[in-house]
Amino acid sequence: MPRFALFDVDGLRKSSTVEDFPWSETDVTLIRVDAKGVVRQAKSLTEKHSLLAVASDKDLVLATGPEVFAVDDIAAARAALRASVAREVLSARG
Repeated sequence: MPRFALFDVDGLRKSSTVEDFPWSETDVTLIRVDAKGVVRQAKSLTEKHSLLAVASDKDLVLATGPEVFAVDDIAAARAALRASVAREVLSARG
């Protein structure tokens, strides 16, 4: 497998530029490419939590839906996903 020194995401929009990014939406898929070139995807909330939990700043993490975004702040993405899920739980309880 190739080893990547750095991923170039200059041509992609960054997830941090989107206010209230829809992390928990079912049409948003997360894709992680690690430094060894191993690719993983996450579609469910559980999978998304797991993927972001192991992701590091050396990995390429993309959020796909209607567009493709580079996840440029993994810690913020983790927090936003947790907050998004909490909001959904509260609204479901009504």
